[in-house]
Amino acid sequence: MNRFFLSWDKPACRAVAERLLSLGNGFHRHLVLVPTRESGRQLREYLASISRTQAIFAPQVIPADQFPRMEEKEETASAPEELAGWLLALGKTPHRLYPRLFPRTMPEDFSSMLEMAGSLQNLRHAMANQGVSCIMAHHACAGRDERWKDMERLEGQCTQQLESWKLEDRTAMKAEAPPRLLNSLRETGGNIILACTAEVPPPLRHALQHAERNGVPVQIWIHAPEEEAASFDSWGCPLPEEWSRRPIPIRDGQIRIAANPARLAEETCRIIARTAEGGTPDIALGVCDPDMNVALDAALRQYGWGLHNPEGKPFAGSGVMDLLRNLRRALEEKGTARPVYSLARSSLLCASLGIKGQQGCCAALDKIQQKFLPETEEYLLSRLKEAYPGAFPSIQAILEWRNRMAEPGMLGERLMEWFPALATIYGPETEAMEMFHSCLSGLMRLQQRSTAFSSPETALLLLMKCLQPLRVRNRRKAHAALDSLGWMEVHFRPERNLILTGLNEGTVPEGGVSDQFMPEELRETLGIDSFNRKKARDSFLLTALLHSREREGSLTILLSRTSSRNDPLTPSSLLMRCPEAELPHRVERLFQEISDVPAPLPYQRGNWHLQPAEGWKTAADIGAMAPGYKNPWKEKGLAFSPSVLKRFLACPMRFWMREALHMNEEEFLPDKEDMAVNELGTMLHDVLECFCREHAVLKDGMNAASFQNAITEILEQTFRKQYGPSPLMPLLLQKRSMEQRLSVYAVQHLQALQEGWSCIAFEHQVENWILGGFPMKFRIDRIDRHADGHIRVIDYKTGAASSCEKKHLDPLGRPDALPLLSPALHPYTKRLKNGKLAHARWKDLQLPVYVLWASETYGGHPSAAYYALPANPMDIGISSWDTLHDTMPGYEECALDSACSWTVELMKLLHEGRGLITAEELGWTPPSYDVFKDLMTSRRESLQDLLGLRLTPHLPF
Repeated sequence: MNRFFLSWDKPACRAVAERLLSLGNGFHRHLVLVPTRESGRQLREYLASISRTQAIFAPQVIPADQFPRMEEKEETASAPEELAGWLLALGKTPHRLYPRLFPRTMPEDFSSMLEMAGSLQNLRHAMANQGVSCIMAHHACAGRDERWKDMERLEGQCTQQLESWKLEDRTAMKAEAPPRLLNSLRETGGNIILACTAEVPPPLRHALQHAERNGVPVQIWIHAPEEEAASFDSWGCPLPEEWSRRPIPIRDGQIRIAANPARLAEETCRIIARTAEGGTPDIALGVCDPDMNVALDAALRQYGWGLHNPEGKPFAGSGVMDLLRNLRRALEEKGTARPVYSLARSSLLCASLGIKGQQGCCAALDKIQQKFLPETEEYLLSRLKEAYPGAFPSIQAILEWRNRMAEPGMLGERLMEWFPALATIYGPETEAMEMFHSCLSGLMRLQQRSTAFSSPETALLLLMKCLQPLRVRNRRKAHAALDSLGWMEVHFRPERNLILTGLNEGTVPEGGVSDQFMPEELRETLGIDSFNRKKARDSFLLTALLHSREREGSLTILLSRTSSRNDPLTPSSLLMRCPEAELPHRVERLFQEISDVPAPLPYQRGNWHLQPAEGWKTAADIGAMAPGYKNPWKEKGLAFSPSVLKRFLACPMRFWMREALHMNEEEFLPDKEDMAVNELGTMLHDVLECFCREHAVLKDGMNAASFQNAITEILEQTFRKQYGPSPLMPLLLQKRSMEQRLSVYAVQHLQALQEGWSCIAFEHQVENWILGGFPMKFRIDRIDRHADGHIRVIDYKTGAASSCEKKHLDPLGRPDALPLLSPALHPYTKRLKNGKLAHARWKDLQLPVYVLWASETYGGHPSAAYYALPANPMDIGISSWDTLHDTMPGYEECALDSACSWTVELMKLLHEGRGLITAEELGWTPPSYDVFKDLMTSRRESLQDLLGLRLTPHLPF
């Protein structure tokens, strides 16, 4: 082996490219082995960029670890077949077959066995990559670890299983140079160049030695000066005894500390902006800790740069993997309704099946789910066919696809039949489809050779397990100006300026935690990738990076004190490899106290402010605040309702935000399993209306038992019509609760009839009733008339209701603030039992509005009441409001008069679009469930942006 030292006064990529060009026009005949796939791409691009003036043929460049496996045989086992071999080798009771490897009984379900087989497969691959066999590990332990005997036997069983399928185990392949490649190199006179690869595991060494024995010279190029020759072995790997403790020439000024990833990202952007100076930045970004990527990408996007990750994205996060997860659920829960929703939401599946109008199908399914909560697929389809027949064929096509996948022993073949349609839809990201096709081919071949995986559920789990660890290269987006480079990628970048982020202990050097199978002592004995060797490698790489940017360019190390999850991070021990005299100062710098200074709000940045002296709101009405908003009460003559007034009284400003921004406080819950409060109330209302219509007046023969039977029967019919014959268990529990409530109600209703009351209206709809010149509409749950002619309006409440007065009035702590909303609004004042006066404001006007309408319709002084139907039967009953018409001594206004004046004034405010004031400013308690809280207080600039507030810039003094 011939070693050549390239010096380290320039980046490794430049040094390698320049030496290749110095070899003359025949350098394309050589094979160049580089550390990683990204290193190869970078070298090819750089060679093309520096040879634009002349036409050259670039050499073949591949990652070093791929060299021994370049020409794998067709009969080599695929990932699914190899994993299946491990599964069958484990057997059904591995703790009995391999007692030293599994001393305790382990779960024997398929998922657990699959996880164990995957772990053993990964261990065997890691050992094969280092050229270690079970026999070698057993001898290195001097017989102290008996597990290796069982491991060897287990591996033998797996190999035998693959041989019975006429497949070859890739981990058992000899470490030799590819024959066809060797012939080509011999014919052209080319060499193999191992370029700046700091790790050369035994299999690669054996393959290179095999190449030399077969007449192909091997050159070792080392990114270091000739004076460092004694600190590298014959393969160009740093010697641990030389590099594990050598001081690293880092200057204090090259290290910067940030409080968290967000601050680290901001500092990164500042450095890049200074380096770029308006042009394309000649800078590379190393992200040793992937946890920093999210913050870095977000910050760089704000600058218009963006971040590209050359390592790619996990296949586990792709749309294909999501679809396979949903298919697994559909196979395991066939006959239930829930998996149908998940499959219908897969855009890949719908597009591949030629389904148009996916959004409409999903909307139809969501509406059925929200209304009927179907448990079975059959009931879901019946409701879908009845309510949304246009969506039925699409859902039917999805279920037919699922049924094809459910055929025993045919999953691989059926997925392969569907694959062309999927690949067409998936688009230009062909690498993901190549990976998927490769695994599908292995699965299909496996199912043809073995009946052990004929179950579609187990076959799908096996396929997903093989796809899980794969990574797919991303296409570079147009805005992505910078690459997010891992630690092993940074060394081969040609840029003059370099930023290293996330250089934390545990990432650089990697590991440090002992492995249960391959502890450090065993690794050292075997001479493989021990923590000590990784530390020497990383020490050399950091040293080379520093020297390569010493003459021109810069290297900055940015550290975050915490992770994105706010866990503390420790700087890499490499940063403390300085002379002893400097160590105390270096430690102080790395671990100094640092505080996270909050970023300025948008209106506080720069040399001007958006905060006007008179307050952050300058608009007088909603039209001026949100110019595009159309007020429906003014422009369309929309009728008012008590519920609208109630929302306005909760917080006027929040009300206008919701109206102008079309924001909804209600959360949509796709995994809903029971009735929401309003749905339960609606069903109770329906049952009560039907019951009261049949039993509106007292008749002979009526008794409590007959009333209870009648109302229970009505509930049964209503419930079955809504939720089908097989409802979910949570629904059955709610039904039982309603039965208990209605049974008590039936007895009380009979008592009311016996006391002289009769029902004269149910769910009475009032339309375009005029109050104070404004139209109103509402629905009254029930209206009763007594034998003496007295009228009572009733509103049902499914929860435990307070008294009517408490539900409508709130103590007013700051009466002086009420004119901020409107000078025409006055507190409602009453005298307490202790003689003191109390001021209150209206927070709901429902019952007073009902009574005002009833007074006009029926005359006299109608009363109002809540009929509470809570879960506790002891609290069921009527709560009357008998003091609405009573005038307090010394005051002319009764509660009903006060409510009337408030109702008219509030409708006037809504009609004019006024009332831009928060509950906090009025001294009112803000709504308990408040999705707008941040916008109303600490993040007003966001509200300004949302509403397009017209604010005048205000220069600071």
